[in-house]
Amino acid sequence: MSADSLRLAVFGQPIAHSLSPLIHALFGAQTGLDVDYRAHETGPGTLRAALAHFHQEGGTGCNVTLPLKAEAAQLAQTTSERVQLAGAANTLLWRDRGWHADNTDGLGLVADLQRLGLNPAGQRIALIGAGGAAAGVLGALLATGPAELTIYNRTLASAEALRERHGAPAGLRAAALQHLPTADGIDLLINATSQGHRGDLPPLPEQLTTDSAVYDLNYGPAAAGLLSWCQQHAVPAHDGLGMLVAQAAESFYRWTGVRPEFQPVLERLQAQRGD
Repeated sequence: MSADSLRLAVFGQPIAHSLSPLIHALFGAQTGLDVDYRAHETGPGTLRAALAHFHQEGGTGCNVTLPLKAEAAQLAQTTSERVQLAGAANTLLWRDRGWHADNTDGLGLVADLQRLGLNPAGQRIALIGAGGAAAGVLGALLATGPAELTIYNRTLASAEALRERHGAPAGLRAAALQHLPTADGIDLLINATSQGHRGDLPPLPEQLTTDSAVYDLNYGPAAAGLLSWCQQHAVPAHDGLGMLVAQAAESFYRWTGVRPEFQPVLERLQAQRGD
């Protein structure tokens, strides 16, 4: 690392698989900024110490991924409204002698949906899951103005609590996951569960057609099962690689004041995995 390098990082566990160092190196090359971005294996309960050491070594900004997003939100001295609604942070920026927390996941999702021609505005959306991933994207989805959005979750109380956190607007509903297979009139289904990591699928509605679309916040093997189901049922489907790159671009902008183009970096990653 040179004296002029911008010291950035990602903290999480496991972290060896992370694409973030490559993504931000590509952003640095694209923008002409000298970026030093490294991945740090960091378990629950150790983030405070890891951040202190990181800042002592010149770190000014970082990403936080699973399982540390809620911990990051709690440790930060100041938080954005997005973090307050999500209860989780994925981006930290050193500001005024303390860490400021933000959450760029929802912004990344909306940017990628728009890239794909799937603008959520005016759409009937089914969001599967009510955990941290769903909470992280819900605010940004609502801000686009969907016709209606229903949160489906195994535990109805969790879906209702997430709805209440956003003020329970008329177009935002909560429902038990068992009702999803009979749901009709869905334009966009978004999977925000981690079931794909175990090779499982949520109970999907047979009424999805070629006029519908499916987006999995997961990417790679964790999204393979859902994408395969969609292919068998002739439903257009996309994984979350584009969201990963787009949310990273939002983080990069907060750290540097320079907004990189995320599509060229996404195309590089897609070519690398053989898309």
